[in-house]
Amino acid sequence: MVQRRPVHSPTPRFHAAVYLCALAAAARPVYSQDTEPSPDPDPDLEPAVVQTPVGPVSVDADGVSTEERGSHADLITRLEAQLELRDLLDKEELVEAIPVAERVVELSQEEFGPTSSEAAVAISNLAEVQRRAGLYEEAGQNFLTSVEVFRENEGEFTESAIAPLVGLGASYYGSGDYPEAVTVFEEARTVNRRAFGLLNEDQIVILDHLANTMISMQQYEEAEAQKQAGLRIMERIHGPDTLEILPAIYRHALWLRRGFRFFEERDYYGRAMSIIREIEGRDSVLLVRPLREIGNSFRAQKLPEGRGISSLKRALEILEAQPDPDKLQMAEVLRDLGDWGIAFSKVGATGDEYRAAWALLDEVEDGERLKRRWFYEPDYVLRENPSTRGLADAATPGARPGHVLVAFDVTTDGKTTNVSILESEPPGLKDQASARSIARSRFRPRMIDGEFVRANGLARNFTFLYAPESEED
Repeated sequence: MVQRRPVHSPTPRFHAAVYLCALAAAARPVYSQDTEPSPDPDPDLEPAVVQTPVGPVSVDADGVSTEERGSHADLITRLEAQLELRDLLDKEELVEAIPVAERVVELSQEEFGPTSSEAAVAISNLAEVQRRAGLYEEAGQNFLTSVEVFRENEGEFTESAIAPLVGLGASYYGSGDYPEAVTVFEEARTVNRRAFGLLNEDQIVILDHLANTMISMQQYEEAEAQKQAGLRIMERIHGPDTLEILPAIYRHALWLRRGFRFFEERDYYGRAMSIIREIEGRDSVLLVRPLREIGNSFRAQKLPEGRGISSLKRALEILEAQPDPDKLQMAEVLRDLGDWGIAFSKVGATGDEYRAAWALLDEVEDGERLKRRWFYEPDYVLRENPSTRGLADAATPGARPGHVLVAFDVTTDGKTTNVSILESEPPGLKDQASARSIARSRFRPRMIDGEFVRANGLARNFTFLYAPESEED
């Protein structure tokens, strides 16, 4: 069981009442990501050189200043403070959300008492905001306090403790304490199985946390075992050859792609297609998902094989044959076809598929948001990673963090130009490799009002670990 630790909080007020989000799903390990939106966020497996957001949040030891914290004393009711907190979280204003979360805690303490189960929820909410802001130590302390309060009120194996245990494990992960993260995630799963039975879907997300953490510890076989365990649970619940098992198959296939195991990934999509054809027929619209993923798998592998483009075209044919085709699905397939053209065309992509996707989004609910997400910030369609020569891993004695900040422009045909190094630490170690990776990559071009425009002044920050004696690349 998690050991009781002394708890420090920026303020003595700790307790509140209503969950802001499902922490079991939201409190996932935080990974370094590209600055652009990606259809596959939060990768399970990272390359040795990782791209991180260029402008990380910078806060003081408490996350906010004393002046900021005091400015929320005029939030008089708990509901008022909760609504303010949710609004800030919706806008991803994490630093500003911390003092509001503390105010929710204070008001909830006054209403329910300092050691109520309602109070434990507020502690967990405050901890989740801190975790998202990168304050892992403070978040871990508050998650632990939440677990202790729940257990004091409801018993050792209360289901209420599961979410803050997951958050605690994610905080350990964020701070790089992977063994402790594994211990806490395993405890969360034990409580989950005691509360909901050996076969329940809620434990899958905990198994995913375990697998992610084991990948970071380079325990690849153990990570695979966790993912396989999750798939077997779903097969026992739904059966191995049913439509209900398809989401689990797709999740496992995506895991394999992120581990660069493309052939195995496509085998799983083939399994999904066999199930669909047997139950729904050879022209079922359900085939669109695995066909799209097969095409994108070949592109992720940087393999311009005919089966890849044929799968995307077949997905579009199935949709076009429907009496009332799903316009969002059609736009997605057209976008993917456009990506294929940018990635592999020898004569230059026309961009017609992108234009058609843009036009379809005019008829889709929330289409304007999707236009901006898909087409405003250029996203990778063919990604070249820097070489790993001269790099270390977390287990290397004396390994130190380094980074290279690369600036570049993206042309209207998805190529990069004006690639330059803005800064690097240590200077020269991965400068050439990072610049070369950007120069060789291809991006989905920027579109505004349905027209392609040049995107200038983009940047990627490559981060890595290195041994001090490493030579320049």
